[in-house]
Amino acid sequence: MAENRLYLAVGEETARGSAESAAVGFVPLSSPSIPKMEFDDRTRKEYRGEAGALGDTTVARMSRKWSASIAMPFFTEAGSVKGVVGTLVKHFFGSATSAQNGTTGQYAHMMYPVSDPFATANLGAKAVTLNLNINEGAAMRNWPFVGGRVRGVSFEQETGHPLRLNVEMFGQTKAETGAEIGLPVFAAENLRCDYNGLKVYTGTITRTGTAPDYTGFSFAGATQLKPDKVSVKMENGMEDALRLGGDDYPDKTRMGRFKVSVDITIDWEDPASGFSSIAEWRNWMGSASSTNFCLVWDTLTQAGTGDNHSLDDYA
Repeated sequence: MAENRLYLAVGEETARGSAESAAVGFVPLSSPSIPKMEFDDRTRKEYRGEAGALGDTTVARMSRKWSASIAMPFFTEAGSVKGVVGTLVKHFFGSATSAQNGTTGQYAHMMYPVSDPFATANLGAKAVTLNLNINEGAAMRNWPFVGGRVRGVSFEQETGHPLRLNVEMFGQTKAETGAEIGLPVFAAENLRCDYNGLKVYTGTITRTGTAPDYTGFSFAGATQLKPDKVSVKMENGMEDALRLGGDDYPDKTRMGRFKVSVDITIDWEDPASGFSSIAEWRNWMGSASSTNFCLVWDTLTQAGTGDNHSLDDYA
């Protein structure tokens, strides 16, 4: 009987369309997810002297592309190439800056939308390869889906569950199937973001550093909320275009507008001070208003010495 195995390895391409199957990080999947290939196959409607009743003369493949929806438990690192989870998020925003604590040596990474994600100083020509390793009967093979772009990410947290990251992607084509990458190494369990490590803040949140490359947040003056569940969904409006450039796969990515939506469940029981859910509701019903949220997932595991591995989501 053949085995039934599947795992995903993510690589960053130095140039879009060049498969990266060597320097990869392994990420666990919440469900088996094979990218969907889309082909534009068209019949050739030409009269070449054949009997018209026999139908069209041939079928030609005009273009190809793929799309994928990946659901995974969120770890602050990946296996092997540890920054791969951050790489996926970076390819959504288009930019990432890093700051190092001179005392502890720890790094913090700040990501935010930029007007030109494909500028040389940002992503440049880079893209993402999804290496899906799956068994073809008794043999394991690697299917590299190349030229990947990230058009949407969402974070979903419910009580009793780990944080889930959903990544919406599209790309150019599937490269030639190769040998299994093998020896998948996944992040340690103590780097998983879990519901009991989440704190939700609103109110006065102090940022350190210079905008937009802030180096940290302080929540000393903020109010902590305790919702039943929370969902943060972000979209960047990216779309691919097939141009008259000689390729049968899209070679140009165009940007749209960023959109962020937060779905949070709160009740009418307020903290002692600093926030009133009832007052917020009345404000929203009465007129346009705004507020802020910051979600901090703490793995409770130190990164070397000093601060813990964590994910901060500011909206």
